[in-house]
Amino acid sequence: MAGASPPALATARGALAWWLAEIGGLVGRAEARPDRAPAALTIRLGAPGAACGLSVTDRRGAAARTYHLAPGAEDLPEDLPERLRAIRGAGRGAVAAKVLVDPAACFVRDLTLPAASLPRMRDLLAQELEAATPFRQDGVHADWYVEGEDAQARTLKVRHVILKRARLDPLLEAVRAAGLVPGPVTVGRAEDQAMPVDLLSGGHRPMPRALRGLKPGDLGLLALALLLGAGALAGWQAHQAATLEALDANILAARRAAGPPLPPALQAGAQALAAERASNPPVAAIWDAVAAALPDTMSAEALRLDGAGLTLTLTAPEAGAALRALAGAALPGLGAPILREEAGPASPGAQGGPGRTRLTLVLPRQGAPR
Repeated sequence: MAGASPPALATARGALAWWLAEIGGLVGRAEARPDRAPAALTIRLGAPGAACGLSVTDRRGAAARTYHLAPGAEDLPEDLPERLRAIRGAGRGAVAAKVLVDPAACFVRDLTLPAASLPRMRDLLAQELEAATPFRQDGVHADWYVEGEDAQARTLKVRHVILKRARLDPLLEAVRAAGLVPGPVTVGRAEDQAMPVDLLSGGHRPMPRALRGLKPGDLGLLALALLLGAGALAGWQAHQAATLEALDANILAARRAAGPPLPPALQAGAQALAAERASNPPVAAIWDAVAAALPDTMSAEALRLDGAGLTLTLTAPEAGAALRALAGAALPGLGAPILREEAGPASPGAQGGPGRTRLTLVLPRQGAPR
């Protein structure tokens, strides 16, 4: 581009910057500081009492031009829409105008808040604003950003920027009356020193650059693309599931065709163990049957089930009653009870009555040698 003229060079640089910003917006990078990008038209609202309260910088030509429109920021000229319309020019399409507000014209607060409040930061700041200041949420333009984080204390340092609607709304009305599109409204002494805020956002996080300015047709195409993508994903998942199911079926068929995985002797032993385990009644069912068979004067203390049968330790007034009670119990796979051991009284009887005797009874398996 050695022989390119300055206007052509500026146009090429602007186009390159635009494409870089758009590509960065798709990956979430250009959204970090869009407030510092130079705009075609920048309207500066100065601080109260400043020498120049309102000025406009036009960068659409080969050289930037600055117009001073008002000596003070408090009172805007009545013909401000006409002046802005003259700066905008005739026969042009929609022209955006960024508004840059001097920080001295705003009320800026630095707050330390819990990091857990970040998802509802806007609502929290609105409540805190009305509770701690004379401002009301519907009477101001406000935005916020996080300046830093204390990971150990789990807190965030938040800067809250507030500007009265009475200061900004008349300027926005004049900008719209001149055929300009206001936004964003940033705060800073210069464009390259602007805070990462947009007072027109109301504290909401901005929409990604890739979704801004979409028309109904664009939204329809985007929705169609999302539906096609979802359908393709569902089809791919169904294909994967069918492939895995067919693979499982082929593996199972191959295993069956290959024969048993274990030698016959091991298979016979495993089957015998499984049959023996299935023949043993559940211990919980045996406890229930013993509890149902014993009267209130008797209580079971321990139960052990092994290959020989059931060994039961209980306390009863006398051994004969315990044998008769268990003889009538429905214990599957077990024979009649046999007294193996009878100890002395386990505890004295109530009101000086006979004591309770600890008994050890054996209920052999049916068919097992005694």
